[in-house]
Amino acid sequence: MKYRQVKRPRPDMKTAHNFFKEGSFSIDPIAHYTSSEEREAEIEAIAEDLEQLAKKFPRTQNIEYALLKAHLIIEHVLLQYIRAYATTHVAVKDVKAGFAQKLEIAYLLGFGVNDPRMLPTVEGLNRLRNQIAHTFELDRARLDEILRINSEDYDNFSVSTDRQRVTRLRQICRYLCARVSGQMMGEFAVVQYFEEERQQEWKSSR
Repeated sequence: MKYRQVKRPRPDMKTAHNFFKEGSFSIDPIAHYTSSEEREAEIEAIAEDLEQLAKKFPRTQNIEYALLKAHLIIEHVLLQYIRAYATTHVAVKDVKAGFAQKLEIAYLLGFGVNDPRMLPTVEGLNRLRNQIAHTFELDRARLDEILRINSEDYDNFSVSTDRQRVTRLRQICRYLCARVSGQMMGEFAVVQYFEEERQQEWKSSR
């Protein structure tokens, strides 16, 4: 069955007035929430988007440029995370928030709660991006600290060139895209499994 996205009505003043005039307000999931089928299709689309996004990290040796592009990639990851975990359907254009606000919302929805590196990595890269934007300078020591906590060999971590820094920054972006995509797909599958089990138990009890 082809997936058709249904536009969700956002309650407004007219909705409130109609509640009193008509005496009821529909809480039908089809009217106000994303259905299970729509959620599955949306998550699959987001996972595909993140897979393609991971490939868009630039081929460059300029660390400042690489960091700015990484920031854009990570911001999009946060946006897609919010869309995947929001109760209602949220289009990309509907999330009107800055980077810090997106990160806060994503965190409240569970971003990084099971990975000690994700939140400090994203927060640290955001601070470095702002430093470049405002001072045209980059604190490489702070960047190296971020790269180190994302290194497979924490104790023996070492970088000496910007080329190496760019390579490790690319790896971080790919990891975040894959981590978020895998988390969404995995958690949705678990929810679906228990929902199907619940429905089977309900049918069996009738």
